[in-house]
Amino acid sequence: MKTFKFIIVFFCCFYSANLFAQTPQAIEADLLRIFKRVNYYGSHKKEWKAIDSLQKMNKIFGFKLKYYTSKYPETISYPFTEIKKERVVIATSADGLFRTYSWDTRLGSVGYDFDNVLQFTANGKVLSSLKMDSVGKKHNPVFWYSKIYTLQSGSKTYYLAAYNSVRSSVDATQGVQFFAIENGKLNGAVLLVKTPTGLHSKIYFDYDFLSVVNMNVIPTIYYDTKTQTIHSPLVNAKRQVTRDYIVYKFTGKYFERVKN
Repeated sequence: MKTFKFIIVFFCCFYSANLFAQTPQAIEADLLRIFKRVNYYGSHKKEWKAIDSLQKMNKIFGFKLKYYTSKYPETISYPFTEIKKERVVIATSADGLFRTYSWDTRLGSVGYDFDNVLQFTANGKVLSSLKMDSVGKKHNPVFWYSKIYTLQSGSKTYYLAAYNSVRSSVDATQGVQFFAIENGKLNGAVLLVKTPTGLHSKIYFDYDFLSVVNMNVIPTIYYDTKTQTIHSPLVNAKRQVTRDYIVYKFTGKYFERVKN
């Protein structure tokens, strides 16, 4: 019965979206209205039935965001200033062809629980996909994208998406995931890192989040476009983030570690 009710609500929302959301401003207003409910129920989730409403609002927001970012091409360059104020994290590539939308579902019991919409342009069309990776799936990644770097190599364009995850006070991750738009699709598993263990589609490190909470400036993984190097903070044996960095340089085909 709950599923049936959600389907009815879902289609009503999309019917209204087709009627009224014709401009980016109207789209943002509709999304903002729903996401404010996510934040409201997230702040009251310990109350009776609030968790059910929170789950419902997250689903509606995710599906609507995917719908709008697929149907309206202009959304890929629209700033969505008001949604950002509500803590939806939006990262866009320098060429404007790839964008990520990440939001805290407020469903996490200890750490943060994020979902993502990935939007991209391929063959003149704007497409998007919804990644609801974490809800009810204990072992899937729970992260948000904070920045997208662009790497041009010959005729190939690669996107280096920096991401973060905080699953508890002692369990966190930073990393860079490699993307490419290929054959009309978004490939999020580009093997661009070469290590002694083989080829990989990510560079990342796990760490104790408590080791950075008192730092004025938290060391973060980043890409230097001029030198084509990825700098990843070194973590010691106690899983504490240090001020030293491991460096990976792009050699024309792969990122490989530079000897310190």
